[in-house]
Amino acid sequence: MFDRMAEAGERAAARERRRAAVERGVRYPALGLALFLALAAWWLSGWQMWPWLFGGVGGMVVMLLLGRGVPLAWRLTVPLLVVAVWLLTYVDPWWWVVIAGVILFAAAMVAAVHLRLRTRRWQTLGTLALGLAMVTAGSVMLAVHAAEETRQTQDELNAAHAEAVARILPRTPNALVWNLVVRLSDQATGGRQAAASGTSAAADFCFHFSPQAADAFATARRAVDCPGAFLALAAEVTNPRDYVTRLSLPGSAVRFEPDNVTSVVDACHLTFGSILDDTPTAAPGPQLGELTLRQQLGQGHLVIGYRPCT
Repeated sequence: MFDRMAEAGERAAARERRRAAVERGVRYPALGLALFLALAAWWLSGWQMWPWLFGGVGGMVVMLLLGRGVPLAWRLTVPLLVVAVWLLTYVDPWWWVVIAGVILFAAAMVAAVHLRLRTRRWQTLGTLALGLAMVTAGSVMLAVHAAEETRQTQDELNAAHAEAVARILPRTPNALVWNLVVRLSDQATGGRQAAASGTSAAADFCFHFSPQAADAFATARRAVDCPGAFLALAAEVTNPRDYVTRLSLPGSAVRFEPDNVTSVVDACHLTFGSILDDTPTAAPGPQLGELTLRQQLGQGHLVIGYRPCT
């Protein structure tokens, strides 16, 4: 009886020694893994600090107070794991899948090296395959989410740009025609006004045109592009000052469509005269053409169609 009790005690002591040996063997690798996870999660979370302040410092205080008999490595590992898990709540859940897959794959590789696949072969190979599948699936989904976020960001930028353009464009068809005439007049005098604002008269003029309208304008003027057509039109201005100051656009020249956002401006019959002097004078500059305008986001007007004067 005493022999059996002694054998049981020896077996228990042997198990305790094995457990202690295993604990000592994994103590520092676990600390390193926890530190790696915490740093990786910190980077993925955009360098969030609150988990470190509360989870890290708070966890260390708790472990120092309650874990007096626990080795220092474990007292550091537990707070680091708390920080890592907390930080991972800030990131895409698919990162959890990738990280778990990396851990599984690494553990299976270590097991394969130590066991040399003599024992637990299928379990080890299955873990390797599962880890690889998790890393692959997580990476694919992260790429999909990144592409979706990029698209959403671009859509937001496009919307913001459209809003900014709509705010800058002239609020009325008459104001748009006047803007175009001012740019032509400025170019005829050397483009000093546009240059003073850091741009060019051609760029300011073509800003009022959609890409399709700009192409139609260039084609009508037999130019390569809108700026080239603008320069050709500006060359026809004979009196830049009168071209602006004596400009008159008849009210009948603007026709609004039923949708109330589209209008057609007949800028082929611009008149140039004075209220005090009705003596017929030669036009100080060219007619613009027939402009189709569309109000942008309820604000400014953009030229969306162009036809030359006939």
